[in-house]
Amino acid sequence: MASSNRVSWEKRLRDTIRSNYGQGWRVIGEDSGRTKLTYEYPTDGKKSSSTLSIEWKATNGLQILKAIEFIKPLVINQNLSLKESARRWKAQFVGDETKTPNKAWKDFLIIPPKFSYKKKEYEKAYKEYEAELKATTVDQFMQTKQGLTSKTEKDWHTRIRKFLELINKRNAPKTGEELIKDLARDMGDIEPDQKKRYLNGWCDILNYGIERHSMSKRWTPPDAKIIKELRGTSTRTRKQKLTPYVEEHDLFKLLDHLEGSDPSMFLATGLISIFGLRLSELAALHIIENKLYVGQIKNNVNTSIKNNDLRRAFAMDLIEKPNLGNKLIKLYKSGLVKLPARVLKQIDLVEKKRKFGDVGDAFRKLLLKDKVWQEIEQTKGNEDITPYSLRHRFAHQCHKGSANPISIKDAAEAMGHNTDTHMDSYGSYTTELAIEKAFERHAENRIEA
Repeated sequence: MASSNRVSWEKRLRDTIRSNYGQGWRVIGEDSGRTKLTYEYPTDGKKSSSTLSIEWKATNGLQILKAIEFIKPLVINQNLSLKESARRWKAQFVGDETKTPNKAWKDFLIIPPKFSYKKKEYEKAYKEYEAELKATTVDQFMQTKQGLTSKTEKDWHTRIRKFLELINKRNAPKTGEELIKDLARDMGDIEPDQKKRYLNGWCDILNYGIERHSMSKRWTPPDAKIIKELRGTSTRTRKQKLTPYVEEHDLFKLLDHLEGSDPSMFLATGLISIFGLRLSELAALHIIENKLYVGQIKNNVNTSIKNNDLRRAFAMDLIEKPNLGNKLIKLYKSGLVKLPARVLKQIDLVEKKRKFGDVGDAFRKLLLKDKVWQEIEQTKGNEDITPYSLRHRFAHQCHKGSANPISIKDAAEAMGHNTDTHMDSYGSYTTELAIEKAFERHAENRIEA
C-alpha cells in the first residue's frame, strides 16, 4: 500500500511538471534521498542534470515545483546552464552559497577603470571602456537608466566601481545592509542630497542583482528608514537647494543677443526658456496643428521616437516679446533655422545610444561658451545659475509672474512631472516682497464671511 501511495504522488508531481513547464523537464529521486532535476534541450536532444537540495518525498512536491519555476527562465531566457541556474536557486532559497559568495557580483559587473578627469584622457579611456561594455551586464544595467548626461553616466560607473571594490575585499560585507552602511561610512562628510543619490544608486545595483541575476535575498538593501539615517540631515534650507531661475531682463538680453548673432542657439534657447523644456527635450519636439508637443524622454526611448505619449507645451512669453512662443514654433516648423549642429548630431544618435542625455549636454556646452551668458553668470546674485535655470524661469513665471498664477497641477502637467516633484523643485519660489503683495491683494478683496 505504501508503494502505491509513493507512485501516486510521484506521478501527480511529474504530470504537473509536464503540464506547467513542458515536456523537457524531469525529476527523480536519487539514492541519496535528494531530488534530481533533468532538462532535455529541444534543439539537439542533449540532457543536463543537477541535484537539488530538496528531499525526495511527497510533502516536498510544492517546493520542487517552485524550484523549477525559478530555474526554468534562467535556462530558457538567459541561456544559463542548468547547474548554474540550480546554484542560483540554492543561493537564493537554501542559503548555502559558495565559499566565494561575492564572485557572482563580478560575473555581471566588471570594474570600470578609474578615469582621469583630464578631458582628452577621459574621453579616450571612456571610449575604450564603452567598447568593453557591449553585451555585458553592466551595459544591460545602464540600459535601465534613461536620459543620462555623460557626467551622470560617468557618476554611475563610479558607483559601480566603488561597489565592487568594497564587495570584493578580504573582509567584505555579507549582506546588503552591511554593504550600504560600509559604503556610507566611506563617503565621509558630504552633502546629504549627494549622499542620498549614491546610496539609492547602490540600492538599485543590489536590487538589480537580486531581480535579474538571482543573487541571494540576503543582499536586499536596507529600508528607507535606515537610508534616511545614513544620509543625514542637510543644513541647507529648501531655498538654498533650488537652482536659481533666469531673471526676465537677463533672458531678454540673452535672446536679443542670440537672435542677431546665432539664430540656431536663439531657437534652442528660446524653446527651452519660453516653453519650460528640459534641455534634452530638444530631441523630442513635434509640431501638430501649429502647437508644440514634447515626447517622453525620462523612461522610454522608443516612446519619443515613435511620437507616442506626447504632452502639450505652452508658451510663457516675455512681456517685451509677447508673441515669441508662436514665432519659435513657426521658425522650428519652417526649417529655415535649425537647432545647433552639435545638438542635431546628438539627436541623430539618440536611438543608437538609447539615451537623450547627450542632447542636453551638447546644448549646455554651447550656452556656457556664449559671451552674454557668461556676463549673466558673473552678475551679482547669479553665482549659482546654470543652463537648467532657463527651465526654472518658466516655473517661476507660472507662479510669480502674474496676479493670476498658474495652478500647481497645471504647471506640473505643462512641465511634464507630478505635483509632488513640482512642489519639491519649485515650491519655494517666493520672496518677502511677493508675500507682502499677496496679503495686500487679499486685503483689497475681502468679502463678508
